[in-house]
Amino acid sequence: MNRTVVTLVGKDHVGIIATVCNFFAENNINILDIKQTTVQEYINMILVVDTTGYSGSFDSLAEGLDAVGKKVGCIIKAQHEEIFDMMHRI
Repeated sequence: MNRTVVTLVGKDHVGIIATVCNFFAENNINILDIKQTTVQEYINMILVVDTTGYSGSFDSLAEGLDAVGKKVGCIIKAQHEEIFDMMHRI
């Protein structure tokens, strides 16, 4: 299993989650876990996804998510799970 951590931050509005989930579905990426928090009009979402079925490179995934982020007016970033874990290790 190839796990990737995806983070999204921006102003909340209708269609953000649908657009992101459609991107994953269209690219054969399975959402394993999702957590969303909204504070006033801002959304913060973190997803753990399985990219085993994704046929592209990690760079193309990151570029695709960046394009989705621009479409919905949010910042979306992807990190390999191992790197994310190392960065957040105490």
